[in-house]
Amino acid sequence: MLFLSFGILAQSDPTGKSPATRTYAITNATIVQAPGKVIEGATIIFNNGLISSVGANTNIPDNAEVIDGTDLFIYPGFIDGMSYTGADRPEQMKRPDGLFTPNPPNDYAGITPELQVTQQLKIDEKSIDDLRKAGFTISHSVPYGRMLPGSGSIITLKDATHPDDLILTENVSMYTQFVGAPGAYPGNTLGIMAKWRDLYRNAEFSKQHTEMYASNPTGMDRPTRDRTLEAFYPVVSKQKPVFYNASSSLEARRAMRLQKELGFSLVLGNLKEGWDLSSAIKESNAKVFLSLDLPKEPKDSKDKKKTDEVKQLEERRMEFYKKYLTQFSTMEKAGIKFGISTMETTGSKIKDNFLTLIENGLSEDALLASLTINAAQLLGIDNIAGTLESGKLANAVITNGPVFDKKSQIKYVFVDGDRYEYDLKEKKEANGSKANATGLNTVVGTWEYTVESPQGVQTGTMTITNEDGELAGTLSGMQGGPDSDLNNLTFLDGSLSFDFSFDGGGQSIEIVVVGTVTDNEFDAEASIAVFNVSFPFTATKDEAK
Repeated sequence: MLFLSFGILAQSDPTGKSPATRTYAITNATIVQAPGKVIEGATIIFNNGLISSVGANTNIPDNAEVIDGTDLFIYPGFIDGMSYTGADRPEQMKRPDGLFTPNPPNDYAGITPELQVTQQLKIDEKSIDDLRKAGFTISHSVPYGRMLPGSGSIITLKDATHPDDLILTENVSMYTQFVGAPGAYPGNTLGIMAKWRDLYRNAEFSKQHTEMYASNPTGMDRPTRDRTLEAFYPVVSKQKPVFYNASSSLEARRAMRLQKELGFSLVLGNLKEGWDLSSAIKESNAKVFLSLDLPKEPKDSKDKKKTDEVKQLEERRMEFYKKYLTQFSTMEKAGIKFGISTMETTGSKIKDNFLTLIENGLSEDALLASLTINAAQLLGIDNIAGTLESGKLANAVITNGPVFDKKSQIKYVFVDGDRYEYDLKEKKEANGSKANATGLNTVVGTWEYTVESPQGVQTGTMTITNEDGELAGTLSGMQGGPDSDLNNLTFLDGSLSFDFSFDGGGQSIEIVVVGTVTDNEFDAEASIAVFNVSFPFTATKDEAK
């Protein structure tokens, strides 16, 4: 029987890709169990997806794969408080023929709280891998949609064979936002708020009627099933919080006003303009996940003859920028426990954004807490995640230096005990020696590019220059508009990356491009985080120019 059992286990992975062991011992490392709780020269043991022990004197199991942790730092895996991680954006419903705009169908109005993000999850969705590379191991994922897209779930960011394998806890939140139906009610913010009140009040009556009928149905009309209202029942009973995508200060205040009127448990997610909201947040007892999507630093006009009006405009832009960046430290000082939302944030910018927040007053311990223990507590999973303690999930990010050090890199990420290893790249200064400047000249020149976007194939010209070891560039032909400046232009070890923005119908759309240069060919991928889409970007260098 023993041999039979062993044979069954051996055949359980037909792909042959499972590791030889799921027991790991990382020795002689600096282990940061939680912000401010550090053990030097210690060992941590992961066994079958859980942390089995942490400490300086730990017995290592015979079947463990031992990893030398000398010079390595181990932290709890990061937790994303709200994003579309792993979700595949569905096609928007087309406008029905003969639409009665004052009362459109719920699915067209985006009122589908009975749906769940699990119906949109894809195991190969790019955001899972992108977030994991940045140190994240868990994400509260919400569905795409309009006013009431559906319920969010907490997922682990691991490789899986089925979407169910990703789910840690499902149906944990009601996700909502101030996004109306085009050309129909509720199409604006005030209409959305009115509709929200109606749905909530009707759900209260429906729930009460259903419970009374279940208790004593004699002489009572049988309740009519309404899946939309039933989805509100756990919200009405405060068993399930409402996660409001309220990025602006005005949206956050409106969400808190609804919460005060109706009494549900509120979480402000993806909050971008919260610097004046500390008192209101405390009064409402709302939970908060601040957006990691930081604005670009405004640049002053180089016009030496600029008017006083232009100067004042530039000062206001810089004031707004500073408020945006310092709101994290402002909330820390106000004693507000907050987490981080990566919604609309590209993975390549996450580390730089961490450093920017620290440069603008946020303490490293507070930032780490927002990514770990605070996020776990706000999501209600601190019994299994958020710190490195025995019995909790084997989720960890392991770096070759302090995690918020500018030069440190991620060496390993463990998710549910599964190991992901990353190559450590030699850091080079972008603007240094003559040799480096010569290397930069590999990409200097004029490139003819082709973009295979969802809107069709587009072509144009990309020009890159090298000014005293600093790359600069422009892109022409995108959407038929004016030239776009290339920002964060970097070329290291054959990898070229940059980002640029263009006007998409009144909204600034940012595209991040990352790829490899081989001879005169650039093969890359362009990503639009706000739409969660990626597409090919290729270019050929014109040697004649």
